[in-house]
Amino acid sequence: MESLESKAPHVLIFPFPAQGHVNSMLNLAQLLSLAGLNITFLNTDHNHNRLVLHSNILHRFACFPGFQFKSIPDGLPDDHPRTGVRFMEMFDSFELVSIPLFREMLCSGQLNSATGQSVTCIIADGVLSFPIDVGNELGIPVIHFRTASACYFLACFCIQDMIEAGELPIRENEDMDRLIRSIPGMETFLRIRDLPSFFQTSNLADPGLQLVANKTRQSPRAHALILNTFEDLEGPVLSHIRTKCPKIYTIGPLHAILKSKLESKTTLLQSWSPNSLFEVDRSCMVWLDAQPLKSVIYVSFGSITIMTKDKLMEFWYGLVNSKKRFLWAIRPDLVIQKDGEGQVPVELVEGTKDRGYMVDWVPQEEVLVHQAVGGFLTHSGWNSTLESIVAGVPMICWPYFADQQINSRFVSEVWKLGMDMKDVCDRVMVEKMVNYLMEETREIFMKSIAEKARLAKESVSEAQGHVNSMLNLAQLLSLSGLNITFLNTDHNHNRLVLHTDSLDRFACFPGFQFKSIPDGLPADHPRAGNRFMEVFDSIKLVTEPLFKEMMSSGQLNSATGQSVTCIIADGSLSFPIDVGNELGIPVIHFRTISACSFWAYFCIQDMIEAGELPIRENEDMDCFIRSVPGMETFLRIRDLPSFCRARNTADPNLQQVKNMTRQSPRAHALILNTFEDLEGPVLSHIRIKCPKTYTIGPLHAILKSKLESKTTLLQSLSPNSLFEVDKSYMVWLDAQPLKSVIYVSFGSITVMTKDKLMELWYGLVNSKKRFLWAIRPDLVTQKDGEGQIPLELIEGTKDRGNMVGWVPQEEVLAHQAIGGFLTHSGWNSTLESIVAGVPMICWPYFADQQTNSRFVSEVWKLGMDMKDVCDRVMVEKMVNHLMEERREIFMKSATEMARLAKESVSEGGSSYCNLDHLIKDIRLMSMITTK
Repeated sequence: MESLESKAPHVLIFPFPAQGHVNSMLNLAQLLSLAGLNITFLNTDHNHNRLVLHSNILHRFACFPGFQFKSIPDGLPDDHPRTGVRFMEMFDSFELVSIPLFREMLCSGQLNSATGQSVTCIIADGVLSFPIDVGNELGIPVIHFRTASACYFLACFCIQDMIEAGELPIRENEDMDRLIRSIPGMETFLRIRDLPSFFQTSNLADPGLQLVANKTRQSPRAHALILNTFEDLEGPVLSHIRTKCPKIYTIGPLHAILKSKLESKTTLLQSWSPNSLFEVDRSCMVWLDAQPLKSVIYVSFGSITIMTKDKLMEFWYGLVNSKKRFLWAIRPDLVIQKDGEGQVPVELVEGTKDRGYMVDWVPQEEVLVHQAVGGFLTHSGWNSTLESIVAGVPMICWPYFADQQINSRFVSEVWKLGMDMKDVCDRVMVEKMVNYLMEETREIFMKSIAEKARLAKESVSEAQGHVNSMLNLAQLLSLSGLNITFLNTDHNHNRLVLHTDSLDRFACFPGFQFKSIPDGLPADHPRAGNRFMEVFDSIKLVTEPLFKEMMSSGQLNSATGQSVTCIIADGSLSFPIDVGNELGIPVIHFRTISACSFWAYFCIQDMIEAGELPIRENEDMDCFIRSVPGMETFLRIRDLPSFCRARNTADPNLQQVKNMTRQSPRAHALILNTFEDLEGPVLSHIRIKCPKTYTIGPLHAILKSKLESKTTLLQSLSPNSLFEVDKSYMVWLDAQPLKSVIYVSFGSITVMTKDKLMELWYGLVNSKKRFLWAIRPDLVTQKDGEGQIPLELIEGTKDRGNMVGWVPQEEVLAHQAIGGFLTHSGWNSTLESIVAGVPMICWPYFADQQTNSRFVSEVWKLGMDMKDVCDRVMVEKMVNHLMEERREIFMKSATEMARLAKESVSEGGSSYCNLDHLIKDIRLMSMITTK
């Protein structure tokens, strides 16, 4: 039988024939082709011909030998408009013509791949239900892909509930601002006027309403549902959808994922033209290049919207009267008048051509990311909304059709990314809205959308803290004479080999070996930010069964053939416990986070039951949490780990950390990288749940103390790092006075906007203190070249401020010139600062860091907590407090904690003894397992 690896799946992708649907599904087709799948893209004859005419689509997909286009009639004549009021005619025609043809093409092999392989999976547009029937008949799994927003999908799913509640149909003289109560999660803000256009009918038998209600209710019959969105944008809505369609893949924004994957590919792949059913006019880019920064409002109403000439003129006068520059994409078929009457009069165009530029169709993604564009007057189509979010451009919404009404409400009321102009539109309103967006409320909207853009585009290096801590433990156990197999992912193993001397270091231990395993993700997957949790899903699907197979088949045996006698697994992975139990091998969990964060995670269910989670809108973030024993007097809502800030208890990230933490008592023992004098009170609570807890930290310090008695070779080896280390800083640091420098680093995961980076930079400069800042190349979320501090500013402060790439942090913190640490409060960084006796300013970003920073400032008194507020004034104030005004107080506390840390890892100390006990426990396990 042919192996799974040798025969890639053959996926048939079938979009509904509208520009937005085709665009999204073409992006998905490219992504799946990049992953090595065989793809057949089934378009309508009409749309396929337009794609070939207006884009380089055939040339683009020729790069993928497993890709092919096929087409099918939509049953309409070529001159049918397929827009406006006649858009719904396509559904009727599809029903009559395309359904029987689709079944025939699939059965007869016309849709087989070029090599003759039959279809193994169908990804069908979610507005088409017949592929599910055909797939079920032929035994082919079907995945639905809804190209609209999740909020629209849920609203459509709730049509029957609205009917039963008497909220539909809409009555004559209805109060359009009345709130809708039958869509879970939207009860407080969704008005009748915000319902999708199909809902706004006075007749329940309306064919448009019945169509969307029936089509949406078919999606649970599909094998899975794909949505072009992301958890940080529509998480609360998605939690409700998952009760109907449990298997949901949120893989958006699709255009941004595709762009990130193409960046590592050839220049040919990167230079592809956009998918377009219209001829693109690129003259607008020359005009944009000549406009000032953020001065232009871009106007486009998508591929389906139509309007009267009068309405077009109202928009035009409103834009002109605002006195703002504008770029307007006006499709040739936008206006419903007779030929020649639909466009803005030539004399008006000529009169404002310096300030206003009008073209037919533009490369929208490229326009939105242009530095001159500061706002977007949009129809609120979902693709346009996502493109605007990713580009960080605030919106004025004038919705026209389908999902656009509900999208615009979410943009304005929920996400606060712009303004909603639905149902009222004249020149006065347009002028007013443009001036609000581009002047009066500009800073507010820019701040909101920059944060959403960051969440949408986060593409940073993965969490190296887990790998670092586990490698330190591996080295300690190797020093004790144990045989160690270190199982890393292929991706991380390759990065370790590239950036460190790990192979040389562990070659000193004859019983040590590296092995690696796929994590199921392509090499260019970011594995971080809002896509970090995809690692868990992929490990569940790919790595878990492979791990069991490798264990059972002896692939993880030692070099001498000895089978595994004990597994030490990262505490965020529960499946090794199941595999270990099945094979009779004891499993120890190692959590690489702080004990205080582990305990907060463990108490999530208690917080939910006490009504402290989820966090409500407008919650007092300084309210104390009472359900985490031992922290009742100081832990505030704002100090909870980032995953706890979800607005819904069904949030997948919240559920993930809650469930995986509750698995640790099933393990044979628990290892924590901490020490008794630091987290003793918290540890006493943890030991009630996990009695066998080994505290063997700070790991880097205990390893250093053990290595001091070893060979010079072992002592001189480089640190574990997934980044290339920049050593240029040391000469500069050596020349600085004692305790005069504040070291700044935000770890391996944090990302920020250029504006935030500049606030931090100005705060440091204004403090007039010396600083050393480790700025990763991928720290800033902006486009290439925009993310770094301008060279002239660096030159102006280079005597006092030194900026480098990635540094050996332990070495930096131990340097005599360092007097403070501005940190993200990652646990490894916190421990390294404690051991070095360096006080901290905490600016937490992710996961456990919020809780760590509270303990640093409030419990251990080792520094100050700057969470949730960060501007140049605050940074300057904090730096001066730490380095001058409160320096002696913090130095005294930090020196005492450093002493306790060093005692714990010295012979006879708590961590030193606990490590010995752990090693004895592992040796005993070996004797029992091999009997």
